[in-house]
Amino acid sequence: MKTQIKNIVLKIAFPFLAAGLIITPLIAQNGTNNSSAKNVKIFVEYKLAKDNILDNISVNIKNNTILLTGAVPTISERNKAYKDAQSEAGGYTILNKLKISEVNIPSKEIVKNVLDRIRNNAFYGVFDWVDASDSNGIVYLTGWVHVPWYKEWYQKEAEKVAGVKEIKNEIQNTFGPGLIGYKAERLIYNDPSYEGMQYMANPPIHIIVNNDSIILEGKVRSDSESGWIETLLRFNTDAFNVNNYLAVRS
Repeated sequence: MKTQIKNIVLKIAFPFLAAGLIITPLIAQNGTNNSSAKNVKIFVEYKLAKDNILDNISVNIKNNTILLTGAVPTISERNKAYKDAQSEAGGYTILNKLKISEVNIPSKEIVKNVLDRIRNNAFYGVFDWVDASDSNGIVYLTGWVHVPWYKEWYQKEAEKVAGVKEIKNEIQNTFGPGLIGYKAERLIYNDPSYEGMQYMANPPIHIIVNNDSIILEGKVRSDSESGWIETLLRFNTDAFNVNNYLAVRS
């Protein structure tokens, strides 16, 4: 009789025990996921705070996605926020919905700030020339670089400027100045008027060699000086042509 009662009790209790064995791991797993999501949020926010860009950024986690929302002053900070989140993401997907803050800065000032950053870059030299224009926060970069990766470096400088919402990078690569460019540099910067100035930040005269032709950019003291430099290179280098765009300092 006792055996029969025991069997009946086991039959009744077994479904509840089985359900408990199944539900308990699920609860534990859900608890782990929630804890993990909370930890990831904390780690991402800490990284953003450490880089001084947490202000006005909201971090939310939903459906295995880290969502970044809010507004930041520059493209550079938006990209930095994404990289910070990526470094702590684990298996989470990152959705970067950060916007660039609206600022009341005239186009001329945006362009000036962009060019100041680029032309004061330590690698910006005699054989590079970059110009910029702005249209409602979209900045167009044009010109030439003699080293391919300078194009990206100079764009990163522009991304640090407030008011720049987007960059169209149209900078071209000249693949180096070659013998023509180096000879032109010596002719100009060995002259007493410009001696040693090629090592300055943003040298006064830039020499771009493109398809065996020289393009002159920069600023000189007078029209006669501009003409002298053009003539010097026309008759003392093997350049096919010299395009003189030197401006006179005001």
